[in-house]
Amino acid sequence: MIFILNRNVKEDINSIYEGSISLKDKISPYYINIKNPKYLEINNIYYGGLLVTNYNREHTDLILKNLIDSNINVNISIFYEKEDSYKIIKDLTYHIGNVGMELKSSNENRQDIDLAAFTYNDAKYIRKEIQVNNQDFYYLYIYIHIFSNSVKELEYLILI
Repeated sequence: MIFILNRNVKEDINSIYEGSISLKDKISPYYINIKNPKYLEINNIYYGGLLVTNYNREHTDLILKNLIDSNINVNISIFYEKEDSYKIIKDLTYHIGNVGMELKSSNENRQDIDLAAFTYNDAKYIRKEIQVNNQDFYYLYIYIHIFSNSVKELEYLILI
């Protein structure tokens, strides 16, 4: 097959491939490496992720302030999920009973007793807010996706 290129070469090449390359082919990455479970490599860029599911509620600073202020290539996604109030009340009542029994029969050190008492009071407060004040309970998930041009830099950023 012979093509005569008498117009712009780019237009001729586009007309040759017209119909054989879809939009999906144009935007799809040309290389994906999923061999390493610690990161994902797409088009020679390395992607890693972190999931924040439980964090200290007494933390006085903003949780993501240092991350946002840094010069790191990062995407942050925040999701929340409403939980069934009946299930939460049932679980809290069970745990309040267990922690209450531990507090009464505890022979542990003072720090463990204080932590158990703190947990006990928190659970009672949350249960009261759901039952009496008709509050909803939500789980909060934070996904942090970090990407870099080198594996070593990505591993360093994830371990910080």
